[in-house]
Amino acid sequence: MKRTMIKLSTGCVSLLCLLAVAGSAAWAGVTVEKQADGWHLLVDGKPYVIQGVCYVPSKVGESPENNTMRDWMEIDDDFNGRNDAAYDAWVDKNRNNQQDENEPAVGDFQLMKDMGVNTIRLYHHASADPEVQKNTQSVPYHHAPNKALLRDLFETYGIRVMMGDFLGAYTVGSGAAWDKGTDYTDPVQKAAMLKSVEDMVREFKDEPFLLMWALGNENNLGQFTRTNAGTQSEAYAKFVNEVARRIHELDPAHPVVLVNGETLQLDVYAQYAPDVDIIGINSYRNIPGFGNLFEEVAARYGKPVLLSEYGTQHPVIAEKVLDEIKQMDVHMAAWRDIQRHTAGGETGNCIGGFASEWLDTWWKSWSPWSQDLSEDQWHPEWHGITSQGNGQRSLFLRQLRHVYFAYQKVWAQGQSAE
Repeated sequence: MKRTMIKLSTGCVSLLCLLAVAGSAAWAGVTVEKQADGWHLLVDGKPYVIQGVCYVPSKVGESPENNTMRDWMEIDDDFNGRNDAAYDAWVDKNRNNQQDENEPAVGDFQLMKDMGVNTIRLYHHASADPEVQKNTQSVPYHHAPNKALLRDLFETYGIRVMMGDFLGAYTVGSGAAWDKGTDYTDPVQKAAMLKSVEDMVREFKDEPFLLMWALGNENNLGQFTRTNAGTQSEAYAKFVNEVARRIHELDPAHPVVLVNGETLQLDVYAQYAPDVDIIGINSYRNIPGFGNLFEEVAARYGKPVLLSEYGTQHPVIAEKVLDEIKQMDVHMAAWRDIQRHTAGGETGNCIGGFASEWLDTWWKSWSPWSQDLSEDQWHPEWHGITSQGNGQRSLFLRQLRHVYFAYQKVWAQGQSAE
C-alpha cells in the first residue's frame, strides 16, 4: 500500500497539540460507581468522600416564620461591599461577645476550609424568573442567585456545593397554600416544581463548584414539611423519578440525591424512583452512630448512602449552658460510623455526610430573639458547630465549639476519629 506523506505547518502542529491536550484534559464529571469494595463518589475520576456542613447562616431576630429572614448571600450590613458571613465573620476567642484587637475578620469560608470542609449543602431558590418567583412566596428568594460568591467559595477555598431544590417542602416552589401543603397528585403544582428544578439546573449545571443535585428535604415527613409525600408515597416517588430523569437530560454530568427523612418509604423509592442516583438520609439516631441504617439501605434500595443531615438529636443544656463535650462526642461517633461504611468498609455504601449545622439558628426555637434554655428539649437552635454568642453581634460573631476542633483534627489533619 502506498503511503502518502503530509507535511504540516508549524501552526497546524501546534493546533493539533493543543487539541490533543484539551481532549485529554476533558472534565470527567461527577459519578457514582459500584466497584468491588463498594460505592465510590468520583469527581473527575478521583475518589471523593463528602466532608460537609449544612450552611444557612441566619441573623438573630430574622425568621422565615414571619418572612423576615434574608438570603444570607445578599447580606452586607456593614456596607463594605463584602458578604458578611462569608468574609466578615470573626472568632470571639475569649467569648466575651466583643471583637478585640486580636480578633480580625476571617469569614466563614476560611473557617470552614480550616476545619476541612469540602462541601456545603444549599438550596437554590433565589431566582430572577418571575414564573418561578410566583410559586415561591418568600421574598428573600426573589432575586438572581449570587453565583460569584459560590465561585469564590470553590476557587479560593476549594469547597464545592450540593445544590438542592425543596421540591415543594414548606410549599416552596409548588405554589400551594401553607395550610393545605404541597400535593404531589396536583398536575399544576407538579408543573411548577418541575419548572423550579429546571431553572436550578440551567442556572448552575456548568458551574465548577457544583458537586451534585439534591431533591427535597425530608418531604416524606409531611407534618413538618407541609407535603403529602408520606400519605401519597407512590405519587411522590413517581414525581421524584420524573424530576431526576429530567435533570439527567439537562445535565448528565452530576448525580441526583433524594433527601429523605430517615429510612421510611425506601421500598416505594426502589419500585418507583430508580433514576435517583443516591439516597440522602437525614438521621439523628445517636445510637451512637446510625445503628443498622447502612445495612437497611443496602437491603431495601441498593443505592449509595449520603447522610444528608446528621448531628445532635437533643443537645444537652445544663444550668443554661450547652454541653459541648456531649455534642462533640455525638458528632465524632456519627463520623466514625460514616467512615466504617464507606467503600472498603462494612457495607461500603456510604459516600460521606453533612454535619448539621454550621451556625446556631435562633429562629428554630420559635423565638428568633432568644435561644431556649429549658432542659430535655429538641433544641435545634443549639445545633451549631459554631455559636453566635449572646446574639448581639450577629451575623458576625463566631464562637468555635469543641466539635469544630474535633472535625478539624479528623477532616483537615487526617487524624483518627477513634
